[in-house]
Amino acid sequence: MRRASLEARLAWLGILTALVDLGSAYVKVALVPRGVTAGDAIQLLGTYPLLALYAWIALDLRSRNATAGAGLAPVLFLAAVTYALGSGVHVAANSIHDMLDRTGLRDPWHLVYFWDEHLGHYLVDAARATFVVALTAWELLVPAVGGPGEGRAVTPPGSRRILLVAGALAYGFIYFATSVEGQTVPLALPFSTVYAVWAIARRGRGEATVRTFFGIAAIASLILFVVWGLRNGGFPEFSRTGLL
Repeated sequence: MRRASLEARLAWLGILTALVDLGSAYVKVALVPRGVTAGDAIQLLGTYPLLALYAWIALDLRSRNATAGAGLAPVLFLAAVTYALGSGVHVAANSIHDMLDRTGLRDPWHLVYFWDEHLGHYLVDAARATFVVALTAWELLVPAVGGPGEGRAVTPPGSRRILLVAGALAYGFIYFATSVEGQTVPLALPFSTVYAVWAIARRGRGEATVRTFFGIAAIASLILFVVWGLRNGGFPEFSRTGLL
C-alpha cells in the first residue's frame, strides 16, 4: 500500500467517490430500522475510506518533503471534518425526507429540505473544493519526484496515465452529478471553471500529478455542466427529470 503511486491513489479516490455516491443514490434495499436503506449505509461507511484516500494522497506529498507543505495540514483537517459533517447531515436528512414522502407527512418549516439540499450538500462540496485546493497547493510547494527507486510504484508510465485519466473522469462526472442533484451548482460550476482554466494555463510547467488529475476532472465536469445546462435551460435535479 505504501508503495502505490500517486497516480493510483488519485485514481482510486475518483473511482471510489463515484461508487459511493452512485451507490447511496441507487441502492435502496431496505435495512433496519425502518426507512433506512443500504444506500444510507454506503454513504455513511463510504466516508471513512474516502477520507483515508485524501489522507493517503497527502502522505505521498509529505513523503517527498516533510516540512514544505506542513502548514496545509490544518486546512486538510478542516476539509475532512466538514466532509464528514456534511455526509452525516445529508444522510440523516435524506432518510427523513424519504419517510415524509412515503407517509404523506408535512414539513411546514422545510427543515428537512434545508438540512438536506442546502447545508448537507454544500458542506460536502465545499470540503471537496478545499481538498482540491489544499492538495494542489501542497504539490506546488513539493515538486514531484520520479523513479521507482524513490518509493514510487514500479508501473509503466503509460499505465499510470491511463489509470489517472480514468479516475479523473470518474471524479469529474460524480462532482457534476452530485452538484446538480444536490443543487450546489452555484458553488461547483464556478470552481470547476476556475480550476480548469488555471490547470490548462499551467500545462507543461513540470510534473504535476495532482494538478493533472483535478484539471481533467474539472474539465470533464465543466463539459457536463454545459451540456446539461443547454439541454434543460438550467440545472434541474436528475430526480425532477426522471433520471433518478
